[in-house]
Amino acid sequence: MDWMYLFYFLLGAAVFFGARACPRGEWNEEYTSRRQMKILQGISILGVAMHHMAQKTCGSWHPHSFIVHGMDPFLSVGLLFVAVFLFCSGFGLYMRWKTDPDYLRHFLRRRVAPVVIAFYLSEIIYVLVRWAMGEKLTPVKVLIYLAGLKLANFNAWYIIAIVYLYLVFFLAFRLCKKDSTAIALVTFFTLAYAVLGAIIDHNDWWFTGEWWYNSIILFPLGMIFAKHEKRVTAFLKKGYWFWLILSFVAVIGFFRLADFLVNSAWGYYGEWGDPLKVPHRLGCAASQWLTCIAYVAFWFLLLLKVRIDNKLWTLLGVFTLEFYMMHGIFVEMFGFNWLDYAPSLYYIKKVPLYIPAVLACSAVGTALFSLLWKGCVRLLCGPQALKKEKTAVRRTIDLKKLRKWFLPMLVVLLLGGMYAVLGSGQSEAGRVMNGMAVTLPEGYSCSYKDSRYAVWKYTGSAMKPGPVILDANIRGLKSESFATAEDVLAGCEWLNESEIYVNPNGVRMVRGFSPEYADAPERRLYVESKSSVFLICMQEDSQYYDPSDCEKVMQQVADSVKAK
Repeated sequence: MDWMYLFYFLLGAAVFFGARACPRGEWNEEYTSRRQMKILQGISILGVAMHHMAQKTCGSWHPHSFIVHGMDPFLSVGLLFVAVFLFCSGFGLYMRWKTDPDYLRHFLRRRVAPVVIAFYLSEIIYVLVRWAMGEKLTPVKVLIYLAGLKLANFNAWYIIAIVYLYLVFFLAFRLCKKDSTAIALVTFFTLAYAVLGAIIDHNDWWFTGEWWYNSIILFPLGMIFAKHEKRVTAFLKKGYWFWLILSFVAVIGFFRLADFLVNSAWGYYGEWGDPLKVPHRLGCAASQWLTCIAYVAFWFLLLLKVRIDNKLWTLLGVFTLEFYMMHGIFVEMFGFNWLDYAPSLYYIKKVPLYIPAVLACSAVGTALFSLLWKGCVRLLCGPQALKKEKTAVRRTIDLKKLRKWFLPMLVVLLLGGMYAVLGSGQSEAGRVMNGMAVTLPEGYSCSYKDSRYAVWKYTGSAMKPGPVILDANIRGLKSESFATAEDVLAGCEWLNESEIYVNPNGVRMVRGFSPEYADAPERRLYVESKSSVFLICMQEDSQYYDPSDCEKVMQQVADSVKAK
C-alpha cells in the first residue's frame, strides 16, 4: 500500500473537519471575519510547510538517488499559500485602519517592530543551528547573517517583503487624505517592487529569486477587496455557483498557463546579457498572479457558503509567524543533508515518517520560539505591543483548556517525532545508495551514516571481517564523477588487480585492491548506479581481521547489490 494516498485522504478530511454548509438561501456572513481568516491562514501555513518538504524530498535539482516521490503535488504550489497570507494581510490592515482611528499612531511599534524582532531573533537561532550542524562559519559570514544582509533563515524572505509592504501602507495612509489614493499608491509601489525583483538576477542576497514577487500583487488586492467588500459580496451571491466553478476552472487554467510560460517558454532564468529577461520574468509573474487571484477567490467563495470551524487550524493560524520561522530547521534537519553544507541530523527517507517528524518538531519549536519572541517584544516595545494579539487569542481559543492539554500534547508530539525518527532509518541489514540496495551479511550493524556515507561494523562472533564502508562521494584525480565501470578503470591508477564484475542481479562493478595503505590493502568495489558510481570498501588489516573472512563478506555484499 502507498501510505501517501492515506495521507492525502486524511489531509483533506482534516481541512474540512467541523465544516458546515449553509442551507439554501443562507450564507456564511462571517466569511471574512478574523476567525475565518485565521483558519484559512492555518491551512495555508501547513501548505507552506508541505511545499518546503516537497522541495527537500522530490525536487528535480537534487541528486537522483535522494529524490523520493510522494509529495510531488506540493512542489509547485507554494506561491498559492503565500498569496493567501498577502491577501489577508492587505485586507486586515485596511479593516483595522477603517475601524481604529489610532491604528497608524502605534503602527510602527505594535505592527512593524514585532515582525522585525522576530526576523532578527530567527537569524540568531538559525546561525546557531547552522554552526551546530557543522556549517563552516567565518566571523564575517556570521556578521552578514546577523545583519540580515544574507539570510541565515532561508525562509525569512517573506518577512522582509511584508515589512516593506507594511511601511508602504503606513506612509501611504499617513500622507493621503483619501483611502482610494492611498490604495493606489500602495499598488504602485507593489508593482515597483515586482519590477525591481525582475531586474535583479538570481543571487544569494536579497531578491534571490522570483518567489520574492510572484504573488505580491495579492497584498493591494486584499485592500481593494476590503474597501468594496459589501458590493463585491452582493455581486458574488447573485451568480454564486457560476463564480465558484469559474474560479476553480481558472485556477487550473492559469496554473497550466503559468507552468508553460515559466518552464517551457520564457522562464525566470535569463541572466546577464539577455535583453528580454525583465519582460519575460514579468510575464511569468503576471501569469502566476492570475493563478493566485483565482486560488484566493475560490477559497473565499467557498467560505461564503461553507463555514469551517476547526480549533486546530485556528490555533495554527494564530501562530503562523512562529511556525513559519521555525519549521525550516526541521525540514532540513531530517532531509538528506543540511542545506548542502553538512550532513543532516538524521535522514528520514520514508516520506510518511518524514512529514510527522517535521511537523511534530516544528510544533515544539513554534511554542518555544513564541515564548522567546513575545518576551523580547515586551522588553523592547512594551507590554502594550502584544495586548491586542493576546485579546484575539483569548477570543479564538480557550487558554485555560490549552494550558490543561499543552503538556499531554507536547509529550505526544515528542513521542511521535521520536518514533518517526527512530523508526525511519534503513534496516540494520542494508542501505539504499544511489538507487541501489546493498544488503550486509548477518552480524553487521550501522555505526555511522549520513546522506552520502555509511560505516557498518561487524558485531558478531562467528567471523573476523573488517568494517564495510559505503561512500557515494567518489571522485577521480580531477574531481570528476565516475559514470561507468569503464571510467573507473581508466581513472583509478591506484587500483591493483582490477576487473569488471557483473553480479547475479546484473549490476556491473569494478573490483580490486588499493595499495594506498601499504600494511593493510583495501578491498574496493566501484558499483555502477543510475546516477553515478559509488564505492563499497573494506580495509583488510591482518592484525585485526581475517583476510578470508573479509573476502567472503565482500563477495556477499557484491552479490547482494540490486536496483531498488
